[in-house]
Amino acid sequence: MIPPPFEYRAPDSLSEALALLREHGGDARLMAGGQSLLPMLKLRLVRPAAIIDIGGLRELAGMTEDADTVRIGALVTERTLERTLPQRLPLLAEAAASIGDIHIRNLGTLGGALSQADPSGDLAPAALALGATLTAQSTGGSRAVAAGDFFTGPYETCLTEDEIVTSVDIPLSDGIQGHAYVKMARRAGDYAVVGAAALVSLAPDGTCRDARIALCAAGPTAFVCEDAGRSLQGTSLTDADLAEAAALAGQAADPVSDVHASAEYRKEMTPVVVARALTQARERADRQLREAPGR
Repeated sequence: MIPPPFEYRAPDSLSEALALLREHGGDARLMAGGQSLLPMLKLRLVRPAAIIDIGGLRELAGMTEDADTVRIGALVTERTLERTLPQRLPLLAEAAASIGDIHIRNLGTLGGALSQADPSGDLAPAALALGATLTAQSTGGSRAVAAGDFFTGPYETCLTEDEIVTSVDIPLSDGIQGHAYVKMARRAGDYAVVGAAALVSLAPDGTCRDARIALCAAGPTAFVCEDAGRSLQGTSLTDADLAEAAALAGQAADPVSDVHASAEYRKEMTPVVVARALTQARERADRQLREAPGR
């Protein structure tokens, strides 16, 4: 099916891209890797008057790091996340590795995936669990948006019509921390039927200092299960503790039915997936604790 005609623009700089976006407003769509936009065009789910291709803006494709934070450019690909971040941000790398196949990950970008705000997207729960902050820029300036405030509905974000996500800042952990991203999917690489990102931080005595659990495909947007994470603080992370947290996450889930699964099935599988993610995160944290200097 041939998509409706549109104007195609490929700016040479971020400032040019922002000017084009301001000029066209809501009639334009940004394209980075095109992994989400192109199928939507073919299915005529969107009919933009203009497509602004920012995929060539190298200024948005780098990564920098200081003592506390990794700043990831919006055009860093999912494959790059998978290959370069297993040591510094293993949760984000693991979530990226679960997306599609290598061809898709070589084209799909972090900023594009988050801006698409697909409720089943794999990178959003990782960004939420990690406490990421996104930078949104327009011709009028830039602003920082916490990941928890970024997603406002299915395929909807807090971005205005003239804003572009330019980077994502993720704080680095300085303690013993275990991670896991687990998703249930019909086939490897498919969109999640339910997905869970889990982070657990341990105190020196092995008890849980902090825990964060975020879900995708379990509601209208990806979200953090606040009650589930709080329930683990101060515990020894026993199987019973993990089961209680998983049950709380299941109660927070409010999924919908689609071609991949019914809402009832997603609701039932949410605590199963969360329990698996928490178990893996606990095992990885315990391993770090055993291998820590002085143990």
